[in-house]
This record gives sequence, structure tokens and C-alpha cells, in this order.
Amino acid sequence: MRHEEAFKRLPDLLDDRDDAALLAHVRTCVDCQRQLFILGRVDRILRDSASAQGAAGRRWSTVRHLVAAAAVVAAATAVTLALFLPQKAHPHEFMLRTASGRSVGEAVMGRSDARNASLALTARGMPVDRGHLFVLWASDDRSSMQVGRFMVDRSGGCRARFNLPASHHWRRFWITASGKSAAVVATT
Repeated sequence: MRHEEAFKRLPDLLDDRDDAALLAHVRTCVDCQRQLFILGRVDRILRDSASAQGAAGRRWSTVRHLVAAAAVVAAATAVTLALFLPQKAHPHEFMLRTASGRSVGEAVMGRSDARNASLALTARGMPVDRGHLFVLWASDDRSSMQVGRFMVDRSGGCRARFNLPASHHWRRFWITASGKSAAVVATT
């Protein structure tokens, strides 16, 4: 995929559209990674702003009635699902810490679909003195792999989402600076 075409299609990734060719390009292109990071922030700000404006214009009594009705429906749905659906495993949560033991991130790992596990990473206070681009790695008992790259803001924070093959039992995760796979920044 050409860079120009991929750059124009980056907003598609904000809607969780998995386009293999586009994702492959973004994994290797720092400019597209940076643009996708900025697009994600703008999208989040616009969504937050729109929901705040919409909530201010509603009448409170109507909102109370809707919330009460939604609570009843949600409770009934939860009871029905708990009784009739098989129970799935709870997501696995873990912390990423620097060599000194300081927590710089947390991640929640769950099932995405039958073939993929989903990993949601929330980083805060990552060391940005060496740059803003990092690489997340994972390993099981047999092998290790590069999960993906992510960028942090000036304070060292970010939210990123990755998919991993569900055929492995991932036991260890670590973060390195981009281009320096031996320079471990944080680990589980």
C-alpha cells in the first residue's frame, strides 16, 4: 500500500476497522503512527465535547425516566445472560514497572474473537527523555514477538489497543525504546 493512500485512510482505523494492508503500513511508518495518534486524540476530544453539549440540553425529568427504564432492562438482560450463557474467563490484568519498581502502565488482556486476544494498554509517566515512540513485546513459554508500537504524549501517557494470537499463553510483556530492543523500559 502506498503511503499517500494509507495516510488518507487512517481515520478508518478509529472505527476499529481491521484492514490488514493499512495496519501493515502503519506498523512500519512513523509518520502514519504519529498522525493516527493525533487523529485519535482529536476524535476523543470531539466525542467528549459532543456528549457534554447533548447532555446539557436535555430535561432532567426525561433523563431520570430513561435511566430508570434502562436500569430495569439492563438488570433483566444481565439475569438472563447469567442464567443461559456459558461463563467466560475474566480478563487478565497486569502492571508494567520500571527496573526501580515504579508503575508506568497497566494492561487488560481479554478475548477479541476466536483467533485473537485483545490487549488494552494504558501508560502513564513513561520516560520520554529518549523519545516518544515505544515497542510492546510479549512472550510465552516457547517464543516472543513484537506486539506493536505506540507513542506517548509529553507527560509519558497514552492509551493503545493491540491484538495478539490467542493460540499462545502470553506470560510476559515488556516495553523497549523504538529501535533499541535491548533497552527495556518496563516489564511485567
